[in-house]
Amino acid sequence: MNPALTTVLLGAALGFFAVTVARRLLPLRALRRDERLDRPAERLSGLLRYGFGQRRLLDREELAPGVLHVLLFAAFVVLGLRTITLFGMGFDPGFHLPALAPGSALGRGYLFLKDVAVWAAAAAAAGFLWRRLVTRPQRLTRSWEGTLVLAFILGLMVTEIVFDRVGAASAAGRASYWAHLVLVLAFLCFLPFGKHFHVVTALPNVLLRSLPPASAALRTLDLEVEGVAFGARSIADLSWKEALDVYSCTECGRCQTRCPAFLTGKPLSSKAVNGALKHHLVAEAPALSRLAWASGAAARARGTEALPSLVGEVISPETIWSCTTCGWCETACPVLVENIPRIVDLRRHQVLVEAAMPEEAGRLFRNLETQGNPWGIGSNKRADWCADLDVPRAADGDFEWLFFVGCAGAFDDRQKKVSRAIVRILREAKVSFAILGEEETCTGDAARRLGNEYLFQTQASALAATLNGHGVTKILVQCPHCLNALANELPRFGGRYEVVHHTQLIARLIGEGRLPRGAVAPLEGAGVTLHDPCYLGRHACETAAPREALAGVGIDVTEMPRSGRTALCCGAGGGRMWLDEEAGTRVNEHRVAEAVETLGPRGGVVAVACPFCLTMLKDGIAEAGREDRLRVLDVAEIVAAAWEAP
Repeated sequence: MNPALTTVLLGAALGFFAVTVARRLLPLRALRRDERLDRPAERLSGLLRYGFGQRRLLDREELAPGVLHVLLFAAFVVLGLRTITLFGMGFDPGFHLPALAPGSALGRGYLFLKDVAVWAAAAAAAGFLWRRLVTRPQRLTRSWEGTLVLAFILGLMVTEIVFDRVGAASAAGRASYWAHLVLVLAFLCFLPFGKHFHVVTALPNVLLRSLPPASAALRTLDLEVEGVAFGARSIADLSWKEALDVYSCTECGRCQTRCPAFLTGKPLSSKAVNGALKHHLVAEAPALSRLAWASGAAARARGTEALPSLVGEVISPETIWSCTTCGWCETACPVLVENIPRIVDLRRHQVLVEAAMPEEAGRLFRNLETQGNPWGIGSNKRADWCADLDVPRAADGDFEWLFFVGCAGAFDDRQKKVSRAIVRILREAKVSFAILGEEETCTGDAARRLGNEYLFQTQASALAATLNGHGVTKILVQCPHCLNALANELPRFGGRYEVVHHTQLIARLIGEGRLPRGAVAPLEGAGVTLHDPCYLGRHACETAAPREALAGVGIDVTEMPRSGRTALCCGAGGGRMWLDEEAGTRVNEHRVAEAVETLGPRGGVVAVACPFCLTMLKDGIAEAGREDRLRVLDVAEIVAAAWEAP
């Protein structure tokens, strides 16, 4: 017991920690506001599930390090009470927390749990040291910091064990006690200076996550207000939550394991982007702190303009244009860092302010502006795909479902076959439906994700007005990108509908007995694997419907190693469908190689549920020279083939 020394240690360490954390967090006051305190019950539930429950860390392919981290986290939660007790003993050797008296049943139970936690933490730290120094997996950041932190943890566990075994009466026990306290405080003071600041910020970051995910419904810019930043030019244009995101990045590298850009040699790593932004945020902290206290719009504008541009000076332009917005990084992140909205905001500034974009993006925008579709084909030809089918129009009234055909379904020759298959299915099930025909226009999804917010808002507003004018309440789509735009983004423009993907409706109709079951004659003897679209499997969290639809017509799916939530992107999302792919290898070829390996020498069919995926995989098969072994069919085509005459 030494109250004076304990007071000095605690006062100095806590004061240093408080000042350091304040210097880290004060610049966030200068950043864009973002409301993150709504729906408290849902936030608390997520904190328990993803924060304290460590749900994202127990991925089957990353199970070993996940278990080690869960053990370490659980141990520190348990040992928090022990740490308080040890510091209390510095003032009074008999100190204990209420209800945890050493002789009580609860106290004995806690001491047993504490011993288990100590050995679990020591074992986990040793396991992580082995990974860091011996096996050295590629996704780990090579740095001395991780090794030092693990040494801190092992030191804490060893000193706890020695003190607990020999007691305070011996010199070894006293030395272990004070060494333990000093290590705790040194560790605390070290946390704000490196990536392990996430120990402080990760749980708040999980609590303050976007509801719903920000990548599903991107921030809508107010394009009518002068002085408002169009996207993000400098660090000051990010939100305080985006800054908290980069502080919370653990640099675990899980975001890279399924990232299509990273895996195929593109200049994009979410981990690296977060690291670059974090270092930049720290470097510009003095300027941002002054900006936080700036009085008047003019002073703030001058301070903001003096900050470096993020694109070009902190992050390369090639990096932001490589992202397919597939969502893997956000699905995998254990602390729920939101990467996609930040990438899109950087693109927005490049497009809306700098007019700096890939040439192909400019052509896409012009086609959308003039003809309402990415192909630039005359809008008066939008219904030519069904000229011989006598498909009812929404203008005629009296329908339950609006079949939103989409641009690919109306203009792409290959996808037109899928549109026609869906019509046959709807008629077989006697579903009341209609299409917009020439009134239909693009949702603007690709424009928004490529950064042209103005064009997207123009498209979205016009489309919502058309849909509302026809009294639409239920929409059937064949494109997951249309699904996301109509369900998650059009509500901000007055369009609120029940939106269903065609595989979801097909599975429902089969389950209700409204579609016949049976084997697909054209596919007998061929293997079938399923490619999950990113905007269906991850963004819409729907992986069951395509499989249920195929199972309903006798198809046994052979799963690729990366399937469902972990499926690899085809490379077309985020507007990448319309951009040349020059760096690294092509994403679609990477995915086709996986399908070839899955189906084996006999080959077979890759089932898809997205127009972009169909195009990308079809092209990938042709580029790989595998057309004799593989073909791509939409789930709707396979289902329709089950009961059509041969």
